[in-house]
Order: sequence, then C-alpha cells, then structure tokens
Amino acid sequence: FRAKGDTFWHPFSQLSRVNNFDMVNLWLGAQRSGYKGGYAEAVAQDPAMCLKFLAPKREEDQPYDGLVNYAYHIDTIKLGRYLRDRAKERGVIHMVDLVTNTNQNENGNITHVSTREHGDIDGDLFIDCTGFRSLLLGNALGEPFRSFNDALFNDSAVAMRVTNPADQRDIRPYTTCSAQDAGWIWNIPLYRRTGVGHVYSSAHMDKDGAEQTLRDYVGPANEGLEANHIPMRIGRSERAWVKNVVSLGLSGGFIEPLESTGIYLVELGLVMLRDYFPTKSTMATFAKRYNRHMASFYDEIRDFITMHYCLTDRTDTEYWRLCHDHPAIPDSLTEKLELWQARLPTENDLDYTSDVPAFSSVSYNYILAGMDHLPPNPLPTESMQDLNFARAVLEDRAKSIADIVAQAPYHMDMLDRIHSSG
Repeated sequence: FRAKGDTFWHPFSQLSRVNNFDMVNLWLGAQRSGYKGGYAEAVAQDPAMCLKFLAPKREEDQPYDGLVNYAYHIDTIKLGRYLRDRAKERGVIHMVDLVTNTNQNENGNITHVSTREHGDIDGDLFIDCTGFRSLLLGNALGEPFRSFNDALFNDSAVAMRVTNPADQRDIRPYTTCSAQDAGWIWNIPLYRRTGVGHVYSSAHMDKDGAEQTLRDYVGPANEGLEANHIPMRIGRSERAWVKNVVSLGLSGGFIEPLESTGIYLVELGLVMLRDYFPTKSTMATFAKRYNRHMASFYDEIRDFITMHYCLTDRTDTEYWRLCHDHPAIPDSLTEKLELWQARLPTENDLDYTSDVPAFSSVSYNYILAGMDHLPPNPLPTESMQDLNFARAVLEDRAKSIADIVAQAPYHMDMLDRIHSSG
C-alpha cells in the first residue's frame, strides 16, 4: 500500500507502556539512534508467529485465551446456520419468505410487513437485515444514505473460493491484503479452502479486468472456479434507527473490508440495541443516542481505512495517483494527521462515544509506522529518553517474543485437533 514491494503488519497486540513511554515512542527514539527493524516486528509477537505458521493459542489455553490476541477465520455460511439453529432452540420463530409490502401508520411507524407465503407479520420493533436493498429503513422509511465514495474509491468486489491442496501443511494464520493496480486482494485461509477476493474501483477497472486480476493472482487453481461479483454501497444511512426500525449490517451501512469491520459493526449494533432496548415510550430517546454512537463508529472506521490510501507514496497507476493526491480526505482525519505529524497518537486524540472503539491509538500507530508517516522531527518526549534504555527495552522485547514463539504450536496441528474433535 505504501510502495510497490513494501509490506507491513497490523497485529492485534495491545502494547503496555514502559517507564511511562509508549512502545512506539521508544521504538522511534531507537530508530533515530540507528536501530534497524520494523515497528510491528520489534514490539509485537504476532509477525514472528505468523511467519512461522504458528497458532495463537495452545491446547491447554482456555476458550478465547491465548499466547496473543486473535480473531477468527471462519466460514460465515456455517456460522449463520449455527446461530440460526441456536436461536430456534431458544424459541425464535424462523420463517423464510419474501417481503412484498411494508405497511405504516399515520406516525410513520411500520405496523406489519406483508410476505408472499406467510401473510402479514406484525411487530412493535423491526430490525432491517435486508442487506444493500435496505427494504425497511431505506425503501419504506426513505432514510437518506450518506455515501463515502468521495473518501473511499473502491465500490466493487469479485470473490472466489479456492480449494487448498490436500497435502498443504503451511497454512497462514493471518489475513493478507495485497495491493493491486486499482484496489487490493484479500486472502483468508480456512482449513480446507481459501477465500480470495478483489476489491476495486469500477471507475478504474471493469468487471472483466477485475476478475482476470483475481484469477491471475490465484494461478492455475482458478480454472473452473465460479467468480461472484459484488457491487458495494459504501457509506452509511444518516440514521441507523428511524421510527421503529433499526438497521443492522449492510442495510445501515458498509465500509470496504480492508480491516474486516463488517461483522464487528453487526455485533456492535446488537450490543448497542441490547443496551438501548426500548419500550414504545422510550423509542425516540433511545434511537437518538443509538444513532449518535453508530454514526461515530462508521465515521471513525471510514477515517481509519482512508489512512491506508491517502498516505501512500504510490503513483504508478491512475488509481494510486488519485489516492496519493486524495481530493477529499475527511476533515476529521485531516485534523488528526496534522496532529500526528507533531506527536504520536494517543487515546485522547480519538473521538470515542463508547468504551469499545473500533481501533485504538495502538492500531493507528501500526498503520502510521507501516505507511512511514510518523512525525518527521524529534518529539519533545525524546529529549527525556535514555536512548540506551530504549534500545535495551527493544532487545528485551525481542527475547520475550522469542520465548512466546517457542511455546506456540503449529497452526495446522491445532486446526487438525479442532476438526477431529467435532
């Protein structure tokens, strides 16, 4: 993303302070005194584990615990079926049907939806999970949509499922995002197959070119595979909760999957709905607060993703020249980037409306370091640093990383155990 042939890591590791200095402060001071080595590689164990195809946890670790923080590469179709079945076990009535009409009262609230097979379905609160169609929030209630295409240029994707070789043992325990001429390609390995997809700007590449780029990336294994083309509506509804309709997922907004925030936003929306679950009398008050939170989350993620593009040094294609000379960096991001040329990000710089931000200052530092956009001049705090101490901290950190790496099992071995246990 920064330059052709360049790579960097965005780990999940959250870093502690040493002698009241952030690790990025110590690393930057050591860099200025001649220390060599990338930021993430120096402070986090994740890159070393990933490059050795190691798992993030051991067999004896408790559920959700591990040697490092981790997320899941998961088959979303199977996850959806599992959650459906769990919900039905708990008394949720599941009906598969097509909505043919929505019906509203004089106040604009939806009273019932009409379906092809099951007739009218009444409700006091409706959750719109109809994807980009936004049948309830967008179509029925007419809530305006705020496009992010001025800041984020990618608006299309094409995806494929590639079967892994039967004898494959080195499976990447991480997601790879590889920049392309007009976008980027994701690579998400699962146990028996790998999900790949090309996210791109339709203003700079047509569907056929995008699919061919993806097939070239996959190589001979692409033969006979079906490609799924996906138009993307990038942005968010002005309000996620209007009248008695709450939108979740694509119906309320979507930001390209560069940092895998889609499922996060669904889960976050559900947590917020739990916290603000209404009665008829509290609906409007709770909706106002819910909308403030959700708008803030979407806008924060927009800014974070935009950083990956507007800080690029690439000018080798029309697409990357547009990113480099970005015409519409959001004001909220411009302000932060100006600040971060004079000092490093801290939690105080981020406009949180919740205790569960999408990205902490640690993540911003990973991206700024990876895009080579840290402050160009020595920071005031560096004058208080003992550079020998900074180098000693990083050397000690390297030993700690080696100790953790030595404890980690092979990733494929862990997957074998999980699958063999049912």
